[in-house]
Amino acid sequence: MQLFEIAQKIVDSTMEVIDNRNINIMDRDGIIIASGEKTRLNTYHKGADDVIKSGKIIEIYPEEVPAYPGAKEGVNLPIRVGEKIVGVVGVYGHPAEVRIIANLVKKAVELSLEQHVISEQIKLVTDLKQQILRKLIYDVNIEKNDEELLCLAKLVNVDLKVNRYAIILEIKDYSIQDSLEFLKIANKLEAFLKAQRYLEEDDFYGVINQYFVIFKKLATNGSTAKKDLLALMSQGIAGKYGYETRIASGSFHPGLSGYRKSYQEARTLLKINAYDGIRDIKVMEVKVDYLLNQIGREELEHFVEPIYRKLLDKRGRIQPWIIETIKALFKHHFNLAAAAEALFIHKNTMAYRVKRLQTLTGLAIGNNFYHTVMLKLLVIYVERLQKVTRT
Repeated sequence: MQLFEIAQKIVDSTMEVIDNRNINIMDRDGIIIASGEKTRLNTYHKGADDVIKSGKIIEIYPEEVPAYPGAKEGVNLPIRVGEKIVGVVGVYGHPAEVRIIANLVKKAVELSLEQHVISEQIKLVTDLKQQILRKLIYDVNIEKNDEELLCLAKLVNVDLKVNRYAIILEIKDYSIQDSLEFLKIANKLEAFLKAQRYLEEDDFYGVINQYFVIFKKLATNGSTAKKDLLALMSQGIAGKYGYETRIASGSFHPGLSGYRKSYQEARTLLKINAYDGIRDIKVMEVKVDYLLNQIGREELEHFVEPIYRKLLDKRGRIQPWIIETIKALFKHHFNLAAAAEALFIHKNTMAYRVKRLQTLTGLAIGNNFYHTVMLKLLVIYVERLQKVTRT
């Protein structure tokens, strides 16, 4: 901790409340590093030097000034952080007049320094946690340096051997370029989740790019958190601050590499538009969607694009009703009445749409398992094309 980092700020703020009586702060070499009299900066102060060497208060009376080069009348006191003297604070004036003021200033300086030390320690721990978090997520060879990482984690009181799974919270429509604003939002997220006791002692979390990432401790019975995170978010961040949040949860994988695998699962789920709310990979529909989305671009182009082309109109576009109808069918398990209600259309209109889709695609929609899977792959293909178009 360097005293000169905050010394001038302390002098400026303290002088305002003591009628602008001059204050000096000196380092351990007796050099003035902060002062209300800027011309005295970086000059030697014998009174301070004597305080450093003796550890005692030095009071300089007007007639004693010649014996203290670089000093003026006043009271000079040691600044202590813990048991260590880190510098000297001096207050100008006759000792009989400023003795009480000087002691108050000393206490104020020491308190400011202690708070600064605590803030620096917190920042150090936070920075180290962020480094560990990034290494867990991005280092594909993490198992090779596992002992080093485990030791680093212990320094910030994190046990990486605890079984955890990834949860990603994304603020919708957030621009990665506005990182400062997102950090403010992330702090609100953290404060809210702590207040709701969702974040627990063994959870490991932090900000990665535009995501608030939580590695949540797995319950002893292997289950995930019982609290409804979506409900917490809607009544908290979304309700209170107006931020729309998307949430995805990966599954548990053993070992240090498991952190990255779980994160990648959750990250992939955020790219899938099939579900609203929480995308929890333990839910069967979400799990199947995740697996289908692992199919590569070349395979989709080869097998699915021919069906996609049958749906294009004369302008080479796919009508919005087509994809919205298919999504509604999947969401409501091909219950035509429920799908129609969700789209605010008549059941007969839905039946007509399904018949039309069967004619265009040649797929037996809802009646043939393999044709139904192909229909799902068609949605995935269209969504990927739309993302490419938007970017």
